[in-house]
Amino acid sequence: MFQWMSNSSGGTRRTWLRFGLLGSLGLALGQPRASAASPERGFGHAKRCILVFLNGGPSQLDTWDIKPTASSEVRGELKPIATSVPGIQVSELFPRVARQLDKLKIVRTVTHTASVHTTGVYTMLTGTHHATPKVDQTRTMPTDHPYLGSIVSRHQGWQASLPPFVSLPMLFQAPPVDGIWPGQNAGFLGRRCDPFVITGDKQTARFSAPAVNLRPDMISERLHNRRALLGKFDATLRELDRSPVTEQKDQLWDQAFSILGNSDVRNAVDLSHETAASRERYGHHLFGQGLLLARRLVEAGESFVTVYWIDPTPAGAGGGEYDSHGRIYWHMRNRLATPTDQALSALVSDLWERGLHEDTLLVVMSEFGRTPRLNADAGRDHWPQAQSILLGRSRDLRRNGSRQDRQTCRLPHCRSSHAAGPGAIDPAPCRSSGGLGTPRPTRPANSSLLRPG
Repeated sequence: MFQWMSNSSGGTRRTWLRFGLLGSLGLALGQPRASAASPERGFGHAKRCILVFLNGGPSQLDTWDIKPTASSEVRGELKPIATSVPGIQVSELFPRVARQLDKLKIVRTVTHTASVHTTGVYTMLTGTHHATPKVDQTRTMPTDHPYLGSIVSRHQGWQASLPPFVSLPMLFQAPPVDGIWPGQNAGFLGRRCDPFVITGDKQTARFSAPAVNLRPDMISERLHNRRALLGKFDATLRELDRSPVTEQKDQLWDQAFSILGNSDVRNAVDLSHETAASRERYGHHLFGQGLLLARRLVEAGESFVTVYWIDPTPAGAGGGEYDSHGRIYWHMRNRLATPTDQALSALVSDLWERGLHEDTLLVVMSEFGRTPRLNADAGRDHWPQAQSILLGRSRDLRRNGSRQDRQTCRLPHCRSSHAAGPGAIDPAPCRSSGGLGTPRPTRPANSSLLRPG
Protein backbone atom coordinates (compact mmCIF):
# COMPACT_ATOMS: atom_id res chain seq x y z
CA MET A 1 0.00 0.00 0.00
CA PHE A 2 2.83 2.40 0.80
CA GLN A 3 5.38 1.49 -1.87
CA TRP A 4 5.25 3.60 -5.00
CA MET A 5 5.75 1.88 -8.35
CA SER A 6 8.88 2.59 -10.35
CA ASN A 7 10.23 1.71 -13.77
CA SER A 8 11.94 -1.32 -12.29
CA SER A 9 8.70 -2.75 -10.91
CA GLY A 10 7.79 -4.47 -14.14
CA GLY A 11 4.46 -2.64 -14.29
CA THR A 12 2.82 -1.38 -17.44
CA ARG A 13 0.96 1.80 -18.25
CA ARG A 14 -2.33 -0.12 -17.94
CA THR A 15 -1.26 -1.42 -14.53
CA TRP A 16 -0.40 2.06 -13.31
CA LEU A 17 -3.68 3.49 -14.54
CA ARG A 18 -5.34 0.96 -12.30
CA PHE A 19 -3.04 0.76 -9.29
CA GLY A 20 -1.33 4.15 -9.14
CA LEU A 21 -2.27 6.96 -6.82
CA LEU A 22 -5.80 5.67 -6.38
CA GLY A 23 -4.38 2.44 -5.00
CA SER A 24 -2.37 4.33 -2.43
CA LEU A 25 -5.62 6.04 -1.43
CA GLY A 26 -7.32 2.67 -0.98
CA LEU A 27 -9.81 3.10 -3.84
CA ALA A 28 -10.71 -0.24 -5.38
CA LEU A 29 -11.39 0.43 -9.02
CA GLY A 30 -12.73 -3.04 -9.59
CA GLN A 31 -12.72 -4.53 -13.07
CA PRO A 32 -13.77 -3.07 -16.41
CA ARG A 33 -17.12 -4.39 -17.51
CA ALA A 34 -15.54 -6.40 -20.32
CA SER A 35 -13.10 -8.19 -18.04
CA ALA A 36 -13.89 -11.36 -16.17
CA ALA A 37 -10.76 -11.30 -14.03
CA SER A 38 -11.12 -10.82 -10.30
CA PRO A 39 -9.57 -7.82 -8.48
CA GLU A 40 -6.11 -8.39 -7.09
CA ARG A 41 -6.03 -9.30 -3.43
CA GLY A 42 -5.53 -6.52 -0.91
CA PHE A 43 -5.94 -3.58 -3.30
CA GLY A 44 -8.63 -1.85 -1.25
CA HIS A 45 -12.31 -1.85 -0.43
CA ALA A 46 -13.41 1.70 -1.25
CA LYS A 47 -15.99 1.72 -4.03
CA ARG A 48 -16.32 5.47 -4.30
CA CYS A 49 -14.40 8.64 -3.52
CA ILE A 50 -15.41 12.18 -2.57
CA LEU A 51 -12.49 14.54 -3.04
CA VAL A 52 -12.95 17.99 -1.51
CA PHE A 53 -10.51 20.54 -2.92
CA LEU A 54 -10.14 23.75 -0.90
CA ASN A 55 -8.87 26.04 -3.64
CA GLY A 56 -6.17 28.52 -2.70
CA GLY A 57 -4.18 26.67 -0.06
CA PRO A 58 -5.52 26.73 3.53
CA SER A 59 -3.01 27.41 6.29
CA GLN A 60 -2.16 24.17 8.04
CA LEU A 61 -1.18 26.25 11.08
CA ASP A 62 -4.68 27.71 11.35
CA THR A 63 -6.66 24.54 10.64
CA TRP A 64 -5.35 21.04 11.46
CA ASP A 65 -1.74 21.62 12.62
CA ILE A 66 -2.01 24.48 15.07
CA LYS A 67 1.13 25.48 17.07
CA PRO A 68 0.02 26.87 20.44
CA THR A 69 3.54 26.92 21.94
CA ALA A 70 5.29 28.54 18.96
CA SER A 71 6.21 32.22 18.78
CA SER A 72 3.44 34.70 17.95
CA GLU A 73 4.50 35.18 14.31
CA VAL A 74 4.14 31.41 13.82
CA ARG A 75 1.12 30.47 15.94
CA GLY A 76 -0.96 33.50 14.92
CA GLU A 77 -4.14 34.58 16.66
CA LEU A 78 -6.06 31.33 16.90
CA LYS A 79 -6.33 29.09 19.94
CA PRO A 80 -6.35 25.29 19.97
CA ILE A 81 -9.39 23.26 20.97
CA ALA A 82 -9.65 19.64 22.01
CA THR A 83 -11.07 17.05 19.63
CA SER A 84 -12.78 13.70 19.97
CA VAL A 85 -9.31 12.12 19.75
CA PRO A 86 -7.38 12.49 23.02
CA GLY A 87 -4.19 14.50 22.60
CA ILE A 88 -5.10 15.95 19.19
CA GLN A 89 -6.03 19.62 18.89
CA VAL A 90 -7.23 21.72 15.95
CA SER A 91 -8.04 25.37 15.39
CA GLU A 92 -10.81 26.96 17.44
CA LEU A 93 -12.58 27.87 14.19
CA PHE A 94 -13.45 24.23 13.47
CA PRO A 95 -15.41 23.02 16.54
CA ARG A 96 -17.77 20.77 14.56
CA VAL A 97 -14.99 18.98 12.70
CA ALA A 98 -13.18 18.65 16.06
CA ARG A 99 -16.12 16.62 17.39
CA GLN A 100 -15.93 14.33 14.32
CA LEU A 101 -12.17 13.82 14.31
CA ASP A 102 -12.42 10.23 15.54
CA LYS A 103 -13.87 9.50 12.09
CA LEU A 104 -10.99 11.22 10.26
CA LYS A 105 -7.24 11.03 9.93
CA ILE A 106 -4.99 14.10 9.70
CA VAL A 107 -1.97 13.77 7.42
CA ARG A 108 0.41 16.64 8.20
CA THR A 109 3.34 15.65 6.00
CA VAL A 110 2.21 16.15 2.40
CA THR A 111 4.92 17.91 0.41
CA HIS A 112 5.96 18.76 -3.14
CA THR A 113 7.90 21.51 -4.95
CA ALA A 114 5.19 23.38 -6.91
CA SER A 115 5.02 26.85 -5.38
CA VAL A 116 2.49 28.57 -7.67
CA HIS A 117 -1.22 27.83 -7.77
CA THR A 118 -1.52 26.34 -11.25
CA THR A 119 1.30 23.85 -10.84
CA GLY A 120 0.31 23.10 -7.24
CA VAL A 121 -3.22 22.23 -8.37
CA TYR A 122 -1.81 20.13 -11.19
CA THR A 123 0.56 18.27 -8.86
CA MET A 124 -2.06 17.42 -6.26
CA LEU A 125 -4.85 16.52 -8.68
CA THR A 126 -2.73 14.36 -10.97
CA GLY A 127 -0.19 13.02 -8.47
CA THR A 128 2.70 13.88 -10.81
CA HIS A 129 5.57 16.34 -10.64
CA HIS A 130 5.10 19.37 -12.85
CA ALA A 131 7.82 20.19 -15.38
CA THR A 132 7.94 23.84 -14.25
CA PRO A 133 6.86 23.73 -10.60
CA LYS A 134 7.64 27.39 -9.89
CA VAL A 135 6.24 28.82 -13.17
CA ASP A 136 2.53 29.04 -13.96
CA GLN A 137 1.10 26.81 -16.67
CA THR A 138 -1.22 29.21 -18.47
CA ARG A 139 -3.32 26.76 -20.49
CA THR A 140 -4.24 23.11 -20.61
CA MET A 141 -2.25 20.88 -22.92
CA PRO A 142 -3.24 17.63 -24.65
CA THR A 143 -0.15 16.05 -23.07
CA ASP A 144 -1.19 16.96 -19.51
CA HIS A 145 -1.39 14.11 -17.04
CA PRO A 146 -4.96 13.08 -16.17
CA TYR A 147 -6.80 13.96 -13.01
CA LEU A 148 -7.46 11.07 -10.63
CA GLY A 149 -11.15 10.96 -11.52
CA SER A 150 -10.28 10.65 -15.18
CA ILE A 151 -8.22 7.55 -14.40
CA VAL A 152 -11.31 6.07 -12.75
CA SER A 153 -13.34 7.06 -15.81
CA ARG A 154 -10.84 5.42 -18.16
CA HIS A 155 -10.86 2.20 -16.17
CA GLN A 156 -14.54 1.83 -15.34
CA GLY A 157 -16.32 3.51 -18.19
CA TRP A 158 -19.95 4.56 -17.98
CA GLN A 159 -22.05 2.08 -16.08
CA ALA A 160 -25.86 2.08 -15.95
CA SER A 161 -25.84 5.41 -17.85
CA LEU A 162 -23.97 7.07 -14.99
CA PRO A 163 -20.81 9.10 -15.58
CA PRO A 164 -18.06 7.65 -13.38
CA PHE A 165 -16.51 11.05 -12.63
CA VAL A 166 -18.38 14.22 -11.60
CA SER A 167 -17.00 17.67 -10.68
CA LEU A 168 -18.93 20.54 -9.10
CA PRO A 169 -19.85 23.38 -8.74
CA MET A 170 -17.63 24.21 -11.75
CA LEU A 171 -14.09 23.71 -12.99
CA PHE A 172 -11.82 26.38 -11.60
CA GLN A 173 -10.95 29.25 -13.93
CA ALA A 174 -8.98 32.38 -13.07
CA PRO A 175 -6.00 34.37 -14.33
CA PRO A 176 -3.28 33.72 -15.38
CA VAL A 177 -4.81 30.70 -17.13
CA ASP A 178 -6.77 31.00 -20.34
CA GLY A 179 -9.65 28.64 -19.62
CA ILE A 180 -9.79 25.97 -16.94
CA TRP A 181 -6.74 25.30 -14.84
CA PRO A 182 -4.61 22.29 -15.82
CA GLY A 183 -5.00 19.09 -13.85
CA GLN A 184 -8.79 19.10 -13.62
CA ASN A 185 -9.50 17.12 -16.78
CA ALA A 186 -8.41 13.97 -18.59
CA GLY A 187 -5.30 15.33 -20.33
CA PHE A 188 -3.76 12.74 -22.61
CA LEU A 189 -6.49 10.18 -21.80
CA GLY A 190 -8.83 12.11 -24.09
CA ARG A 191 -12.05 14.07 -23.72
CA ARG A 192 -14.14 10.94 -23.18
CA CYS A 193 -12.57 10.75 -19.70
CA ASP A 194 -13.22 14.42 -18.81
CA PRO A 195 -15.46 15.12 -15.81
CA PHE A 196 -19.20 15.46 -16.07
CA VAL A 197 -19.64 18.97 -14.64
CA ILE A 198 -22.66 19.88 -12.51
CA THR A 199 -22.78 23.65 -12.19
CA GLY A 200 -23.81 25.55 -9.09
CA ASP A 201 -25.20 29.06 -8.85
CA LYS A 202 -23.05 31.12 -6.49
CA GLN A 203 -25.95 33.17 -5.16
CA THR A 204 -28.74 30.60 -4.82
CA ALA A 205 -26.58 27.51 -4.17
CA ARG A 206 -28.76 25.58 -6.61
CA PHE A 207 -27.27 23.02 -8.97
CA SER A 208 -28.14 21.96 -12.47
CA ALA A 209 -26.83 19.51 -15.02
CA PRO A 210 -27.91 20.99 -18.37
CA ALA A 211 -26.96 17.82 -20.24
CA VAL A 212 -29.82 15.89 -18.63
CA ASN A 213 -32.53 18.55 -18.88
CA LEU A 214 -34.51 17.75 -22.02
CA ARG A 215 -37.25 19.93 -23.49
CA PRO A 216 -40.74 18.81 -22.41
CA ASP A 217 -41.61 17.79 -25.98
CA MET A 218 -38.53 15.56 -26.31
CA ILE A 219 -40.15 12.24 -25.45
CA SER A 220 -38.06 9.06 -25.35
CA GLU A 221 -39.31 7.91 -28.77
CA ARG A 222 -38.13 11.10 -30.48
CA LEU A 223 -34.79 10.85 -28.72
CA HIS A 224 -34.41 7.24 -29.88
CA ASN A 225 -35.24 8.19 -33.46
CA ARG A 226 -32.70 10.99 -33.47
CA ARG A 227 -30.02 8.68 -32.16
CA ALA A 228 -30.81 6.11 -34.84
CA LEU A 229 -30.56 8.76 -37.55
CA LEU A 230 -27.26 10.00 -36.18
CA GLY A 231 -26.02 6.42 -36.11
CA LYS A 232 -26.70 6.04 -39.81
CA PHE A 233 -24.75 9.20 -40.64
CA ASP A 234 -21.88 8.11 -38.43
CA ALA A 235 -21.74 4.66 -40.03
CA THR A 236 -21.23 6.29 -43.42
CA LEU A 237 -18.57 8.66 -42.07
CA ARG A 238 -16.69 5.82 -40.40
CA GLU A 239 -16.30 4.12 -43.78
CA LEU A 240 -14.51 7.27 -44.97
CA ASP A 241 -12.53 8.03 -41.84
CA ARG A 242 -11.35 5.37 -39.41
CA SER A 243 -9.05 7.69 -37.44
CA PRO A 244 -8.81 7.75 -33.61
CA VAL A 245 -10.55 11.15 -33.66
CA THR A 246 -13.62 9.61 -35.26
CA GLU A 247 -13.61 6.77 -32.74
CA GLN A 248 -13.41 9.23 -29.85
CA LYS A 249 -16.30 11.26 -31.31
CA ASP A 250 -18.43 8.11 -31.40
CA GLN A 251 -17.65 7.44 -27.75
CA LEU A 252 -18.60 11.02 -26.81
CA TRP A 253 -21.92 10.68 -28.64
CA ASP A 254 -22.62 7.42 -26.82
CA GLN A 255 -21.93 9.12 -23.49
CA ALA A 256 -24.13 12.08 -24.37
CA PHE A 257 -27.12 9.94 -25.34
CA SER A 258 -26.73 7.67 -22.31
CA ILE A 259 -26.99 10.64 -19.95
CA LEU A 260 -29.92 12.38 -21.70
CA GLY A 261 -33.04 11.95 -19.66
CA ASN A 262 -31.21 9.90 -17.00
CA SER A 263 -33.51 9.99 -13.99
CA ASP A 264 -30.84 8.85 -11.51
CA VAL A 265 -28.59 11.82 -12.20
CA ARG A 266 -31.51 14.24 -12.48
CA ASN A 267 -32.96 13.10 -9.16
CA ALA A 268 -29.59 13.24 -7.41
CA VAL A 269 -29.02 16.82 -8.56
CA ASP A 270 -32.48 17.89 -7.35
CA LEU A 271 -31.80 18.80 -3.72
CA SER A 272 -35.51 19.46 -3.12
CA HIS A 273 -35.74 15.74 -2.38
CA GLU A 274 -33.81 16.43 0.83
CA THR A 275 -35.58 17.55 3.97
CA ALA A 276 -35.23 21.15 5.09
CA ALA A 277 -33.34 19.94 8.15
CA SER A 278 -30.84 18.05 6.01
CA ARG A 279 -30.14 21.06 3.79
CA GLU A 280 -29.81 23.29 6.83
CA ARG A 281 -27.37 20.86 8.39
CA TYR A 282 -24.92 21.34 5.51
CA GLY A 283 -25.53 25.09 5.30
CA HIS A 284 -27.36 27.16 2.70
CA HIS A 285 -24.23 28.12 0.82
CA LEU A 286 -22.52 26.86 -2.33
CA PHE A 287 -19.96 24.71 -0.53
CA GLY A 288 -22.43 23.15 1.88
CA GLN A 289 -25.03 22.27 -0.72
CA GLY A 290 -22.22 20.99 -2.93
CA LEU A 291 -21.14 18.47 -0.29
CA LEU A 292 -24.76 17.44 0.20
CA LEU A 293 -25.00 16.86 -3.54
CA ALA A 294 -21.77 14.84 -3.44
CA ARG A 295 -23.31 12.52 -0.86
CA ARG A 296 -26.43 12.12 -3.01
CA LEU A 297 -24.33 11.36 -6.07
CA VAL A 298 -22.32 8.57 -4.45
CA GLU A 299 -25.58 7.10 -3.15
CA ALA A 300 -26.86 7.12 -6.73
CA GLY A 301 -23.82 5.13 -7.87
CA GLU A 302 -21.18 7.70 -8.83
CA SER A 303 -17.63 6.45 -8.33
CA PHE A 304 -15.72 9.72 -8.04
CA VAL A 305 -17.05 13.14 -7.09
CA THR A 306 -14.94 16.28 -6.75
CA VAL A 307 -16.20 19.35 -4.91
CA TYR A 308 -14.16 22.54 -5.34
CA TRP A 309 -14.28 25.45 -2.93
CA ILE A 310 -15.42 28.43 -5.03
CA ASP A 311 -15.94 31.86 -3.46
CA PRO A 312 -19.66 32.76 -3.78
CA THR A 313 -18.83 36.49 -3.52
CA PRO A 314 -15.64 38.56 -4.00
CA ALA A 315 -13.24 37.85 -1.16
CA GLY A 316 -11.95 41.36 -0.54
CA ALA A 317 -8.44 42.63 0.09
CA GLY A 318 -5.80 40.01 0.84
CA GLY A 319 -7.82 36.99 -0.17
CA GLY A 320 -9.38 34.87 -2.88
CA GLU A 321 -10.66 31.39 -2.13
CA TYR A 322 -8.28 30.12 0.61
CA ASP A 323 -5.38 32.15 -0.78
CA SER A 324 -4.99 34.61 2.13
CA HIS A 325 -1.80 36.59 1.56
CA GLY A 326 -3.22 39.32 3.78
CA ARG A 327 -5.69 39.63 6.66
CA ILE A 328 -5.77 35.87 7.02
CA TYR A 329 -7.67 35.90 10.30
CA TRP A 330 -10.33 38.24 8.93
CA HIS A 331 -10.83 35.87 6.00
CA MET A 332 -10.80 32.77 8.20
CA ARG A 333 -13.31 34.18 10.68
CA ASN A 334 -15.65 35.97 8.30
CA ARG A 335 -15.93 33.83 5.17
CA LEU A 336 -13.90 30.61 5.18
CA ALA A 337 -13.91 28.61 8.40
CA THR A 338 -17.60 28.57 9.37
CA PRO A 339 -19.05 27.19 6.09
CA THR A 340 -16.15 24.73 5.79
CA ASP A 341 -16.59 23.51 9.36
CA GLN A 342 -20.35 23.17 9.01
CA ALA A 343 -20.36 21.38 5.68
CA LEU A 344 -17.45 19.00 6.31
CA SER A 345 -18.78 17.90 9.68
CA ALA A 346 -22.23 17.34 8.17
CA LEU A 347 -20.77 15.21 5.37
CA VAL A 348 -18.74 13.06 7.76
CA SER A 349 -21.76 12.51 10.02
CA ASP A 350 -24.00 11.75 7.05
CA LEU A 351 -21.62 9.17 5.59
CA TRP A 352 -21.44 7.34 8.90
CA GLU A 353 -25.15 7.53 9.65
CA ARG A 354 -25.96 6.06 6.23
CA GLY A 355 -23.28 3.37 6.39
CA LEU A 356 -21.42 4.85 3.43
CA HIS A 357 -18.17 5.41 5.33
CA GLU A 358 -17.13 1.77 5.08
CA ASP A 359 -16.47 1.92 1.35
CA THR A 360 -16.33 5.66 0.63
CA LEU A 361 -12.95 7.34 0.61
CA LEU A 362 -13.15 10.99 1.72
CA VAL A 363 -10.17 13.24 0.93
CA VAL A 364 -9.94 16.94 1.89
CA MET A 365 -6.91 18.70 0.41
CA SER A 366 -5.60 21.70 -1.53
CA GLU A 367 -2.68 22.69 -3.75
CA PHE A 368 -0.26 23.47 -0.90
CA GLY A 369 0.01 24.81 2.64
CA ARG A 370 1.08 28.25 3.82
CA THR A 371 4.24 29.72 5.31
CA PRO A 372 5.00 29.05 8.98
CA ARG A 373 5.51 32.74 9.71
CA LEU A 374 3.00 35.52 9.13
CA ASN A 375 4.01 38.17 6.61
CA ALA A 376 3.87 41.97 6.94
CA ASP A 377 0.25 42.01 5.70
CA ALA A 378 -0.93 39.65 8.45
CA GLY A 379 -1.24 36.82 5.94
CA ARG A 380 0.64 33.70 4.97
CA ASP A 381 2.26 32.98 1.61
CA HIS A 382 2.58 29.78 -0.44
CA TRP A 383 4.34 26.84 1.25
CA PRO A 384 4.43 23.59 -0.74
CA GLN A 385 6.89 22.11 1.74
CA ALA A 386 4.08 21.12 4.12
CA GLN A 387 0.34 20.69 3.81
CA SER A 388 -2.20 19.03 6.08
CA ILE A 389 -4.99 16.97 4.54
CA LEU A 390 -7.92 15.03 5.99
CA LEU A 391 -8.87 11.46 5.14
CA GLY A 392 -12.13 9.78 6.05
CA ARG A 393 -11.61 6.73 8.22
CA SER A 394 -12.86 4.10 5.79
CA ARG A 395 -12.35 0.37 6.31
CA ASP A 396 -8.96 0.53 4.55
CA LEU A 397 -7.60 3.32 6.74
CA ARG A 398 -8.71 1.53 9.90
CA ARG A 399 -7.16 -1.69 8.61
CA ASN A 400 -3.80 -0.01 8.08
CA GLY A 401 -3.97 2.12 11.21
CA SER A 402 -1.60 0.09 13.38
CA ARG A 403 1.18 0.19 10.79
CA GLN A 404 0.69 3.90 10.17
CA ASP A 405 0.65 4.74 13.87
CA ARG A 406 4.16 3.35 14.26
CA GLN A 407 5.50 5.71 11.59
CA THR A 408 5.48 8.88 13.66
CA CYS A 409 6.96 11.98 12.06
CA ARG A 410 10.00 13.46 13.82
CA LEU A 411 9.50 16.93 12.35
CA PRO A 412 8.62 19.43 15.12
CA HIS A 413 5.63 20.81 13.21
CA CYS A 414 4.43 17.39 11.99
CA ARG A 415 3.41 15.54 15.12
CA SER A 416 1.00 13.23 13.33
CA SER A 417 1.24 9.72 12.01
CA HIS A 418 1.57 8.97 8.32
CA ALA A 419 -1.35 7.66 6.32
CA ALA A 420 -1.92 6.75 2.71
CA GLY A 421 -2.82 9.88 0.80
CA PRO A 422 -2.40 11.89 -2.40
CA GLY A 423 0.61 13.87 -3.42
CA ALA A 424 3.98 12.98 -1.96
CA ILE A 425 3.89 11.11 1.33
CA ASP A 426 7.04 9.36 2.41
CA PRO A 427 6.37 6.17 4.43
CA ALA A 428 9.59 6.84 6.35
CA PRO A 429 9.67 9.51 9.08
CA CYS A 430 10.31 13.07 7.87
CA ARG A 431 13.68 14.70 8.47
CA SER A 432 14.04 18.25 9.71
CA SER A 433 16.60 20.68 8.41
CA GLY A 434 16.92 23.34 11.09
CA GLY A 435 14.50 25.98 12.33
CA LEU A 436 10.94 24.83 11.99
CA GLY A 437 12.20 22.22 9.57
CA THR A 438 11.37 21.47 5.97
CA PRO A 439 9.93 18.08 5.01
CA ARG A 440 12.17 16.07 2.73
CA PRO A 441 10.80 16.26 -0.83
CA THR A 442 9.52 12.85 -1.87
CA ARG A 443 8.30 11.50 -5.17
CA PRO A 444 4.55 11.77 -5.63
CA ALA A 445 2.35 8.73 -5.75
CA ASN A 446 2.36 8.67 -9.52
CA SER A 447 5.31 7.59 -11.63
CA SER A 448 6.87 7.80 -15.03
CA LEU A 449 4.90 4.71 -16.01
CA LEU A 450 1.96 7.01 -16.75
CA ARG A 451 3.02 8.82 -19.91
CA PRO A 452 1.23 10.16 -22.95
CA GLY A 453 1.53 8.16 -26.11
